[in-house]
Amino acid sequence: MNSYLKIVASMLIWSTWGPIIRWLGLPPVVVVFYTSLIASFLVPVVLKARGDFPNEVFSLKAWHLFGALVLASLTNNLTYFYALGHTTVSNAVFTHYTAPVIVAVLAPLMIAERLRKVTLVSLPVAAAGMAMIVLPGNGLSLDSVHLHGILAGTVSGVAYAFVIIFSRRLSKLLLHQKAIIVLLWMTAVATAPATLAMDYSLDLRTTALLLITGVMHSTVAPLMYFSALRRVLAQHAAILGYIEPLAAIPLAFLFLSERPSLAALFGGLLILFSGYLVMRSGAAEKEQHDP
Repeated sequence: MNSYLKIVASMLIWSTWGPIIRWLGLPPVVVVFYTSLIASFLVPVVLKARGDFPNEVFSLKAWHLFGALVLASLTNNLTYFYALGHTTVSNAVFTHYTAPVIVAVLAPLMIAERLRKVTLVSLPVAAAGMAMIVLPGNGLSLDSVHLHGILAGTVSGVAYAFVIIFSRRLSKLLLHQKAIIVLLWMTAVATAPATLAMDYSLDLRTTALLLITGVMHSTVAPLMYFSALRRVLAQHAAILGYIEPLAAIPLAFLFLSERPSLAALFGGLLILFSGYLVMRSGAAEKEQHDP
């Protein structure tokens, strides 16, 4: 599968988190723990079966990058969930998806990634489309009541940008398989205490949903995403990340009976257009390198 299509496919899988979280009815940290735990067993098995299991999984090579990735990932998840619980969805989503802008600024400085012309065109188009999706009629509010949630959403956007940058760096070092394993193990360990301390129950339905998400969201999607980052620029991967909130529109309509506005539909078209520009640019670069 084309690397750009892998990014899109992983975003489509992750876009289903919203309905699944509502169906599960469990605290987010509990969901993160069980899905990470399930994937922490599945991912090594898949990599071993494919002959891609890393030989240096327990080595200290690039330990600082792995530590930074785990810290950024946990910060991203926890602050984004906090934002969703302490401000409007619009505020949370809009601040979280400042990440592509941050990536475009930091990538040339942190991973020597030259800012591409297509990024300068597609990024504003995607950001405008995102604004049209989350702003109209969705309770955007900037008053003091929502301040903590807005700040948390902004922190999650910064953390998400660093997740992309560190993941891209590790992929370029051919450590992407190890990155998935370490990230899953450390996430499970970090969320275990809170999960064990919480009062909740698992029935057959929630257990089945956790197994599905453990396979799809925490195993299949990360394997595609990290392998694709070997060949996809961080700035392009960040822009394609707008596919995730875009896909939430038809999902919300189908499963949650939330009708999108005309402005949201037009914003979706802008995001699709920006994604097309990025993918076309990636295909053109590939043809130049592989005539």
